[in-house]
Amino acid sequence: ATAMAMPVAAAARRLCPRHPDAVDPERTGVDLLVSHPRRFYGSARQEIVRLLGRFGDSDPHVEKSGVPGICVVHTSLEPRQVVASCAQLFRAGPDAFRFAIKWVPVDYWCEKDLDAMKRLIEERVAPGIGAGETWARKVEKRGWPQYHTADIVRRLAEAVDRKVRLKAPDKLVRVDVLGGVVAVSVLRPGEIFSIHAPSP
Repeated sequence: ATAMAMPVAAAARRLCPRHPDAVDPERTGVDLLVSHPRRFYGSARQEIVRLLGRFGDSDPHVEKSGVPGICVVHTSLEPRQVVASCAQLFRAGPDAFRFAIKWVPVDYWCEKDLDAMKRLIEERVAPGIGAGETWARKVEKRGWPQYHTADIVRRLAEAVDRKVRLKAPDKLVRVDVLGGVVAVSVLRPGEIFSIHAPSP
């Protein structure tokens, strides 16, 4: 299988076709995964568009991920700045977030294949974790019954020769399996916004 990793800094944005199962792994753009209560995609979409408009993006694109309760957001804004803006706004007025309850930047997309995922981690992610830095990994697996989450974690951990610290690592490698594709994020503390842990 061929890894198809897209740096989040890519300027182009191509929306994936409408589909019932998965996000197009060849899409490029500046992306976030936003969690919302199931059956409230429409309300969450309106809220996301309103919030991003407030932050400075008048034309964001929001689409279903193929996984209930998670949507993919394409924005012209820097996603980590969006996370910081969400945290700041939440502190000023928590009622602004009724449906869009968790925001996660996406750094890379790749196909749902363990070899492709490991290659992406080796080639793109591992070089960005300094020799003196610690790391942890988190895998959110929806579907893919042929693998246990622990098996995926173990396989991907082979790609990073750095000290693991499960609590308070310097960097968290987060892997979200969504339908037929995988989103990979390399996150420092405070780079996820959640209404349950809003302070960066």
